Amino acid sequence: MIRLIILFLFLPFFCIAQSADDYIQNGNAKAGAKDYKGAIAEFTKAIQRDGRSAKAYLYRANAHSNLKDQPAAIADFTRSIEIDPSAANVEAYFYRGNANNANGTYAAAVEDFNKAISISPRNADMYHYRANAKAELKDYAGAVADFTKAIEITPKDPSLFEYRGVAKANLEDHAGAVADYDVAAKLDPKNADLIFYRANSKVSMANFKGAIADYKVVMDLDPKNIEAIFYTANAQANVGQYAEAVENYKKTIELKPDMPNVFKYLANAYSNVNDNKAALEYFSGLVKKYPEKAELYVYEGVLKNYLNDQIGAIADFDKAIELDSKNAEAYQYRADSKYNIKHFEEAKDDVNTALRLDAKNSSAYVIRARIHIMLKDTTAALADLNKGIEINPKNDFAYAVRGDLNIAQKRFREAMVSYDKAIALNPGNTENYLKRATARIKTNDSAGALQDINKIIATDAKDDNLYIRLGAVMAEGGFYKEMLALFNSLSGKNPQQPKFYVQRGIAKQGLVELLAAMEDYNIAIKLDSTYAAAYYNLGNAKLTLKDYDGAFKEINKAIKLQENDDAAYFIRAQVKLALKDYQGAVDDYNSVLFINLDNTKTFAYRGVAQSLLPDAERMNADIGEAIRIEPQNELYYMLWGDAKMNVKDYIGAMNNYDMAVKLNPKNALSYLHRGLARLITLTKESACEDLNTSARLGSAEAKEAVAKYCK
Repeated sequence: MIRLIILFLFLPFFCIAQSADDYIQNGNAKAGAKDYKGAIAEFTKAIQRDGRSAKAYLYRANAHSNLKDQPAAIADFTRSIEIDPSAANVEAYFYRGNANNANGTYAAAVEDFNKAISISPRNADMYHYRANAKAELKDYAGAVADFTKAIEITPKDPSLFEYRGVAKANLEDHAGAVADYDVAAKLDPKNADLIFYRANSKVSMANFKGAIADYKVVMDLDPKNIEAIFYTANAQANVGQYAEAVENYKKTIELKPDMPNVFKYLANAYSNVNDNKAALEYFSGLVKKYPEKAELYVYEGVLKNYLNDQIGAIADFDKAIELDSKNAEAYQYRADSKYNIKHFEEAKDDVNTALRLDAKNSSAYVIRARIHIMLKDTTAALADLNKGIEINPKNDFAYAVRGDLNIAQKRFREAMVSYDKAIALNPGNTENYLKRATARIKTNDSAGALQDINKIIATDAKDDNLYIRLGAVMAEGGFYKEMLALFNSLSGKNPQQPKFYVQRGIAKQGLVELLAAMEDYNIAIKLDSTYAAAYYNLGNAKLTLKDYDGAFKEINKAIKLQENDDAAYFIRAQVKLALKDYQGAVDDYNSVLFINLDNTKTFAYRGVAQSLLPDAERMNADIGEAIRIEPQNELYYMLWGDAKMNVKDYIGAMNNYDMAVKLNPKNALSYLHRGLARLITLTKESACEDLNTSARLGSAEAKEAVAKYCK
């Protein structure tokens, strides 16, 4: 009886003992409920029951993988394969490949996928994940091949086209990438990520407008995608939509103020909008909001520098350096500000510090090149410019400064090549159009110069100083009608700006509307009685009207207000020349060159004054120097012809007039002066031919001469 009881008591324990499969089943249930730790405990029990269960190791490996414990997962997958290396256990190879991918052991992952694919060659996922591993190993061509194979198996899976597009983009095959993204977008039109990738590839293809359209779709699909807003701004800046770029950079700052380079790019976009005052106001607000950010002081300083507040700019750069003594840009830009106030040695020290901190700072080399130019070391300047371009071949400023160096060396055609490159890299920078227009005028390319001028006008920039400099270039090129239209418009928009009236007066004077010009100069004086340019231009108009006393009076006022303005001394020299005070004229020309030795035309005009003393030796030396500096300037040959006529060197004069006509056969003045000279040398037929040509080219004086001498 006792034995029966004992048997009865033991029998239930034997019947309810769980098998390995039971534990596996329990483990899968817990894994399905995402209780991976509980699942691991169950699979471990299964393994304890049956240490040769490949499935138990496989499932425990998956649970480890779900808990991101990839080394434990890999170990279990490996044990599963050791127990059952047959094709039936293909999942172990495949999942171990995934675990190796997650673990960063990509070469091992590729080997696992190779084995899995050899067993199951029609499984698209295996090709997909092997492609991922190859991409991580930077075998993008291998990744493309695997994605292509996966697409053959499942051609309607948009993710395969999306990721193949990414692999192609990494191979710089952006056209192929865009084609894949297009297919993916048709299959999955609401996928913001793939539209974002497509936009990025379009940027790489310089299809910025297409990229902008895609980024906007991304923002509609995912309004929280800050990168899309930021990259939209970058693309807009690349197509010259600077105002739009500014707004998107501002949005980026509101959402993510620590976005890399956002402040820098905003400052750059603002500089191209040509509204530096608004930019400064915005950055000053940012400085108050984030007073610990050194870079904000840097860009606030840059804007102050643009607005000619170099002292304020330097104070900002000092603060930036105080906050971050390793900030190379702060030293770089402080050097630029010191350059602008002609503290060249201090500027050089700062830029050298910037380069010690960042030897790859392309812009710092460019600033140092500018300093070398001012210190007359053109060899060092050119070396620095070339180094800056070598570091960053897309540095448009480097090409622009090289153009400036070419201009300083009077190598105008080379300057145009440099400006062409700068403009190609940054088509929104008005400064380069302005400088190229100057170079084109110097090479008698009036049509090209006018194109550049119109390009600047079309920007509708809000920069008074830009327009004043543009006016000077237009006057130099003789574009008086266009200049008048521009400053009529500008003075209408801003009637309190005296500089606009002076520029309009210069245009009217160029069109021989002298009384109207004088009226504009007087308006400018009423608006600003300290504006020297208004007085000396008024004096110039009175000179043309032969009111020499009035001319002296106005010019002397200008010199009293601004004694270092070379233009005033030049005009006063012209007055003295008209009054036959030749030595007085020479003295004033000397003053011009003392103030500004780069005022090349003064050498030529001083030579004319020397011819009237007469002093033929100094005459030839002066005009010869002007021609040495600018050998393609027909004006200097014409003036040399006039000077030689004064010393009765008629043959030499004709040679010089001939050269002037040869250099620019469309310059009415050259024909006029040669025609008048031929009248003196009694070659009337040739003289009248020249005078008629001059008249056809628009010279009113030539028309009068034809009526008087060529009946």
